[in-house]
Amino acid sequence: MEYSDTHKNKSLEDNKISVDNPAIYSIRVVGRLDQSWSNRLGGMTISVSSQEGQSAVSTLSGAMIDQAALFGVLKALYDMHLPLLSVECLESN
Repeated sequence: MEYSDTHKNKSLEDNKISVDNPAIYSIRVVGRLDQSWSNRLGGMTISVSSQEGQSAVSTLSGAMIDQAALFGVLKALYDMHLPLLSVECLESN
């Protein structure tokens, strides 16, 4: 089931996203990350997509207990020199 951007935004507004609440995030980086990195990256699910002639893109998705945990994942990706494409909050509690 697909939701429109309007539905997503309304859902986030209704849930009052904050720095100390759990939320589900999607993070996209340039590069190929193996699923074995999941434990080091907050238990997020990792999927990789690639198209011929383009760099692979890894998408990490999953729940973070708060934005401090999200920051830890982002710091680990930075330390691995993986360029960040996007960070999106999909749902907050």
